[in-house]
Amino acid sequence: MTASTDWTIRPAILTDCQGIAELHAASWRSAYKTALSERYLAGDIVADRYALWKSRLSTPRANQYVVVAENDRGLAGLACVLIDDAQDWGSMLDNIHVRQDEQRAGLGTALLQAVAVQCHLVAREVGLFLWVLQDNVSAQRFYLRHGASNAGSDVWDAPGGTRVPRFRFAWSAAELSALAKYRA
Repeated sequence: MTASTDWTIRPAILTDCQGIAELHAASWRSAYKTALSERYLAGDIVADRYALWKSRLSTPRANQYVVVAENDRGLAGLACVLIDDAQDWGSMLDNIHVRQDEQRAGLGTALLQAVAVQCHLVAREVGLFLWVLQDNVSAQRFYLRHGASNAGSDVWDAPGGTRVPRFRFAWSAAELSALAKYRA
């Protein structure tokens, strides 16, 4: 199947939990296979992610913004941002996942821009950041192409017991404003 560019991006609702959990788990199994333990990835991470998303969507934090993208084949992507969450860095892009058959068709850009617009509307004086695994070079290229800068590193104590090196990618408030106005 080829990717579609005919997506509807909308706020996530509680009934999206199963689809979000499946997409999140599939994304981790693909992109994090060298970072997360084989045992963890072979386990029931859909149930683990479902519990996370059910909690997030049934009792959302005041600063949480979650969007999903869907098309005629179902849920194609999601993004979750915690607006103005970190004193020094601003809003945190906590999740962005695109179904594998929809990658490289512009959906990641559309989700990133939807998040940037919301952040700019709600907290225009702060930037945006996210964590990217150091071995996820394609994600790093994506964020650099969209104006982010590599702003440091640390280690993630990941589910399943692994410790994973990661980079912080960030946009300043001005760069976020430009991203919010970006048109592919």
